[in-house]
Amino acid sequence: MATVVKLPQCRVCHTSYKYGGPDPHLLPCLHSVCQTCLDTADTLTCDICQETFDKKQTDFPPDVVVLKDIFHQTAENDGSSVLCTNKDDGNQAMSWCDECEAFLCEHCQASHEDMKITRSHAVVPLENLTSSGGEPTPKTVYCTEHADHPLQLYDETCEQRICFKCKENHSDCKVNDIATVCQHLKETVLEEGQKGLSQKIETIRAIRDQVHEVVKMSEVKEEEGKEFLKHTFSELRNTLNQREEGVSLQLDQSFRAVYDMNNSRLSKLEMEEAKCVTALGYCQKFAAMSSVDALFRARKTVVSRTNECITTELPHVRDTEAAVTLSRQDFTDLKQSISSFGGYYIPMDPQSESNPEGSTMNAIRTKINKLEADNMLHLQVIKNRDQQIEQLSSTMNSLEYVSSVAVHFLPASEAPFPVPLLCIHLKYDKDRVNLDSVHINTEGDLVNRKSGTRPAGEGRLKKYDGTCSTAPLPRAGCPQYWEMKSRVSLHKPLTPDLLILEVGVCRKEQRDVYHCISGEPSSWCMTIVQCHTHGGICRRTYKEGKRVLHLPDTLPNTAGASRTLHYGVVYDDTRKKIVFIDVKEKKVMSTLDNVDSRQSLWPMFGVYNPADLTVSMTLVVGSDINMTEEKKAMIVKALS
Repeated sequence: MATVVKLPQCRVCHTSYKYGGPDPHLLPCLHSVCQTCLDTADTLTCDICQETFDKKQTDFPPDVVVLKDIFHQTAENDGSSVLCTNKDDGNQAMSWCDECEAFLCEHCQASHEDMKITRSHAVVPLENLTSSGGEPTPKTVYCTEHADHPLQLYDETCEQRICFKCKENHSDCKVNDIATVCQHLKETVLEEGQKGLSQKIETIRAIRDQVHEVVKMSEVKEEEGKEFLKHTFSELRNTLNQREEGVSLQLDQSFRAVYDMNNSRLSKLEMEEAKCVTALGYCQKFAAMSSVDALFRARKTVVSRTNECITTELPHVRDTEAAVTLSRQDFTDLKQSISSFGGYYIPMDPQSESNPEGSTMNAIRTKINKLEADNMLHLQVIKNRDQQIEQLSSTMNSLEYVSSVAVHFLPASEAPFPVPLLCIHLKYDKDRVNLDSVHINTEGDLVNRKSGTRPAGEGRLKKYDGTCSTAPLPRAGCPQYWEMKSRVSLHKPLTPDLLILEVGVCRKEQRDVYHCISGEPSSWCMTIVQCHTHGGICRRTYKEGKRVLHLPDTLPNTAGASRTLHYGVVYDDTRKKIVFIDVKEKKVMSTLDNVDSRQSLWPMFGVYNPADLTVSMTLVVGSDINMTEEKKAMIVKALS
């Protein structure tokens, strides 16, 4: 039975290549496209990577690896289709001559061996011409301007091959022997790329093992959670029958979210592994090539894809992800609000990698998990419900984590699982306060007065009248919330456009461009200002330097007027929204959409004009925030 030859395919039109057919070319993803697709399509989409490339903006060098594969597979398995290089002959090729780079039929081979000039050439029978041997010898290429001079040098500055005669015109360029450059490319650049790809593949597989372990642990935790529900609600059956059904549903939905998240990770890891395996395999074959033209024509594409594969970020897996945990934050009010008891949630990491407190938070989360496991055992054996509540309240109040980051859950009926709201623990950055304009007093408030002392230190804000937070907002994947309570007293009526205070977020490079961020790109903020339009003191919100909303009557513009202003800010990196809330008036002032969160955003706090007024701004964060059901409902409505 004849051997079926399975030749490589074009990754765009899926047509199998054949010897003597349209040549394969190299896509930037290191898969191949045929000459036919290259001639007819404006954009090319690889069916493996699902990446699309614009033909006008992309280089597609010959795919020498696939060309070699087609040739060797055809020679091994379908030698009858390989014809003698002498087209006038038209006979089936029987062998290959390295030095002549020609296929020889039986007749030409005999003539080849009889001729004195060619009888010493290395001739390989076609059946022995495998991919591991029989490599063609590099053919000497001569200069187009100096016909008798071979191209034996490479100009790395101009990126072209030159001869010794051409070198006179390249005196200011970096010129090396082409064999040296070629060897360096093979042994250094491609070798380093292969090493990096191998390490990346190992990392991908290690993370994939972690993902599988998280799923496995989740299954165990799910069973433990169901047992916990069974024993807990058996003690509270008379009051909690309806609530048990709801919490059980939340449990299933929460674990479904864990599985969905990890399935998404596995899919990404498989895709990244496939890219790296493709790149590694190609690099290994490419490095073995000795065709100088092919090597230099495709080296940029190969090196670019290799670096892209190596530097692609991979998903992070935390040890606590499988520990879907029952929320106990309402236990102190359990007697009065038994209907809201419980609720499962996926553990969130409110600290970004850039936050220096991240390692501390990991230790705290480990402590919480241990205490919760202990509490589950207690709840199974303690029969008195009041004693259960007292013990749990005492335990939770003793945790440092609760006093720094509070986790609440937003009522989201359309979501597959409860949406956590993180009341993060922001801090004023004392080391960046602009001491020429403001200072932080002994109570920790930001005040619009110069500091009496001027401690030395680099990195302070020089233009912005205020300070920023100690770290940018983490990419938590869920809404984050903080509040500012500001005491404002007017010394005299304010003139138009006089600033009182500002709160908002901006990118790192916008923090110290001007005395406020409201007019800057990549900023989203709210200001309190004396308004020339309304003649009173108004609230304005800005999006990337443009005013989007104007709300009047914050406080009277009269000498001696005093008022406490209380505002909240919601930042949701998933929905790309920022919401400003008037806490005292219990209403949403403004919702800014399409917030560009590709770069980290820094919370900013500004207080102004000490000659005309006094401002003292206090941060209200973490468990100090009074998170009411009414406030949750406002946030849900603003984010929907």
